[in-house]
Amino acid sequence: MNKKKNASSHEKAVQRRRVGSLLQLVRYILRYKLLIGSVIVTVLVANLLALLIPQLTGIMVDALDLSNGSIDFSALIQNGLYIVLVSLVVWGLSALQNVLMLKTAQNVVLDLRHDVFAKLMKLPVSYFDNNTKGNIISIISVDIDNISDTVSADAITLITGFVTVVGSLIMMLTISPVMTLIFVVTVPMMFIAAKIISKQARRLFRIKKNCFGELCGYAEEMITAQKTVKVYGLEEYNKHNFFDISNRLQKSGAKAEFVSSIMMPILNGINNLNFTLICAIGAFLALNGRISIGNISSFVLYSKKFAGPIVDTANIINMLQASLAACDRVFSILNADPEPELALPAPEGEKKPPVQGEVRFEDVCFSYVPDTPVLRHVSFDIQPGQMVAIVGATGSGKTTIISLLERFYDITSGTITIDGKNIHEFSLEQLRQCFALVLQDSWLFEGTVMENIAYAAPPERSTPEMVRSLCRQIEVDDFIESLPNGYDTVLHSDSGGLSQGQRQLLNIARTFLCDPPIFILDEATSSVDTQTEAKIKTVTAKVTQGKTSIVIAHRLSTILNADKILVMKDGKIRESGTHEELIAQGGLYQELYESQFAEL
Repeated sequence: MNKKKNASSHEKAVQRRRVGSLLQLVRYILRYKLLIGSVIVTVLVANLLALLIPQLTGIMVDALDLSNGSIDFSALIQNGLYIVLVSLVVWGLSALQNVLMLKTAQNVVLDLRHDVFAKLMKLPVSYFDNNTKGNIISIISVDIDNISDTVSADAITLITGFVTVVGSLIMMLTISPVMTLIFVVTVPMMFIAAKIISKQARRLFRIKKNCFGELCGYAEEMITAQKTVKVYGLEEYNKHNFFDISNRLQKSGAKAEFVSSIMMPILNGINNLNFTLICAIGAFLALNGRISIGNISSFVLYSKKFAGPIVDTANIINMLQASLAACDRVFSILNADPEPELALPAPEGEKKPPVQGEVRFEDVCFSYVPDTPVLRHVSFDIQPGQMVAIVGATGSGKTTIISLLERFYDITSGTITIDGKNIHEFSLEQLRQCFALVLQDSWLFEGTVMENIAYAAPPERSTPEMVRSLCRQIEVDDFIESLPNGYDTVLHSDSGGLSQGQRQLLNIARTFLCDPPIFILDEATSSVDTQTEAKIKTVTAKVTQGKTSIVIAHRLSTILNADKILVMKDGKIRESGTHEELIAQGGLYQELYESQFAEL
């Protein structure tokens, strides 16, 4: 019983969310009021004119007086010409409304893509930790395209159908109220059938969308990790996993399409029942002289116009389930909470005093998951210009300290300050301009070496002359010039032609060009050979000279000259001091140092 209630509550919550997403989409569409207004006007005029054709057809039928064997050729020709003229005008207006609606749809899609990407740039790191890149990419590409199809085709069909149904109903009532009563029975049958089928289709299309996102995420992950897959010979294993997800997608898609496909035959069957009843009742009325043959033919045509949009609308609503699922996924990004910006951005043109680089943690606690602490009452300080190293076993909380300092995550309790100012008093832009972060896995973008180095630099430091000058200062100019086209060498596919060490050197050059007051190096040399490590160490020393630097190190040989070394274990700082002081203590640091020395 509880399971049924929970399922029902979940379904209602999904429905409310979908309605909210649809309303948001309507607001996007209403940005183009002039285009939408033009579409509505052309739809009204075209459909009102189209409603004249059945009436003109009925007049032409009555012009054939078969009982007397006479034909009113004048009425026949005149009304025939009217039908041709009206049809041409309706065709022109229909073409115009399609062009206007397509333009509206493309504008809406452009706005959505821009807004979704802009929102992604503002979302916290935790969002990307909890959502696969492949799923996000499928939302930006496939789901937004589905919305485009809905706006351009389905929306205009719904508007046209509404006008046609109302107009046809009025015309049928003027011809024969008695025959119009047939629809009192058949129309509710159509709506009930459509509601039952569309509810099932909606659920199945949602499952299909989720499977599609999972497939995209898995494919993206496996393609990115190709080297690891091949090293361990897991091609067959990954192929079977992919096939499993793909088969689930195929089955869910087949079920959704099957349920969707049975709607039209059922509605067409009910529609055929309409014609049967109209013909039977119309014949009875005609025999009693209560209606003309021409009016019966007009009524039949109006009934087709009346029932046709209902059938089409039901079919569109059925197809809309996939679009609504896509709409829901798109607006799940747009409605996601951005990074909390607790401080207001500085007024444009206002100059802030330069950051000296003093960093202080005071009794900081943090948990990614409630009741599972990662950092426990961490306190330390770093003076301007100092080099502080953080060491410890994997999972001890070293990288978490950097994530909190950059506000990728917010602390649970305690205080973090820079130059005595709480980091929450900085805007995110101001805060992150204080740091340059060099990670273990350096990332280079597709483009030239010059563009990669100048990627994040302020305009006054991103000129080619400045880039070359700074690269010479840190002794990476020779390496860059040895590339096929020097600084103009184009790097593809995350710079696949460069070694890890070469990529790291370019990454360090990028951080040097930004000239921040605080440098952070997170395992920057852990993936390179000793010779490249020595080169990176030399370059890093030049880059960080006179700057505050925080180094997370695996190889203790790289931090022997640090002004202070923090030793972490189980989320706490267990020891603190210089290399010599920690060795003299004979504690955790000495164990780490001796274990690495023994490995050598």
